[in-house]
This record gives sequence, C-alpha cells and structure tokens, in this order.
Amino acid sequence: MIDLVERLVRALGGVVAWATVVPIAFFGGLQMLDRKLGLGVSAMLPDLSTSLLFILTFMTFGYTYLRDGHVRVDVLRRRWSPRRQAWVEIAGCLFVVLPLSAILIWYGWDGVERTTAFAETQVKVRRWAGFIGPIFLALAGIVVLARNVAFLRGRHPRPAPEPAGGLVDGK
Repeated sequence: MIDLVERLVRALGGVVAWATVVPIAFFGGLQMLDRKLGLGVSAMLPDLSTSLLFILTFMTFGYTYLRDGHVRVDVLRRRWSPRRQAWVEIAGCLFVVLPLSAILIWYGWDGVERTTAFAETQVKVRRWAGFIGPIFLALAGIVVLARNVAFLRGRHPRPAPEPAGGLVDGK
C-alpha cells in the first residue's frame, strides 16, 4: 500500500511539473518577445505564469519530499548513523510535515469554499492546488514515516527519504 501511495505522489508530481514548467518557460519567452516586438499579449502572461508557478509549487511538495529535495542541514545529517537519520525523519514527519500539511489543508479547503461560481478559472485552480497539494505532502510524510519505522524494525534497507539519483553529488 505504501508503494502505491508513493507511486501516486511521484506520478502526480511528475505530471504537474511537466504540465507547468514547459508553459512557464514558453510564457517567459513570449513575454521577452512581446517587449521587443510589441505583440500586445504581455498583460495577461505574468498572471498566468504566477498561477502556474503557484500550482507547480503546491502540487510538488510531496514529490520533492519523497525525492529528498527538501531543505535541511545536510552538514549534520551526513555524519549521523542511519538509525539517527531515521529517528530525526520520524520526528520531522510527526512534528513538522504532518502538522504543516494539516494546517495547509485546512486553510486550502477554506479557500476552495470561498471560491464562488463567479471567480476566475485561474483563482479556482490555484485554490484547488492549495488544497490538493498539501494532501499529497501529507501522503508523502506518511510514506517517509512508514519507511523509517520499517527501517528501525529491520524491514527496510535504509532510512527514508532516499536521495534521488542524479541530483546529489553527481551520482
């Protein structure tokens, strides 16, 4: 079950990343062309790019956490034993990731409820991303928590999250 949840969070993160990064880059290039050529489209592009960036950020929190891409003090972590790393991740999940996710979900749902039928599509999509993204962060936190408990019980080979290949130290 944990593997299924992890695959779901990773798949959603990958889809959202490609579906937003490519248009953000395209709109950025179009804005530069508009400044030079006066195409008259630049008024709407900054708002659209900002909305896509918001969606990208919120919808990939969980993906980033599972790929070990979140910010932490690795100078200390590298020196710790795998058991200590697992305990620190468990504490981080219980006292930071899951409570933060709950708060973001709560306020995200409030934002969705306040979106009326008359709100712009961009606003609705941003508010839904602000609600759904933290749910996937919470799911990622549960995956990391379960994997570290399994590691401490001898049922998993290493503490979670596992470093993403190709992103850390050129490996």
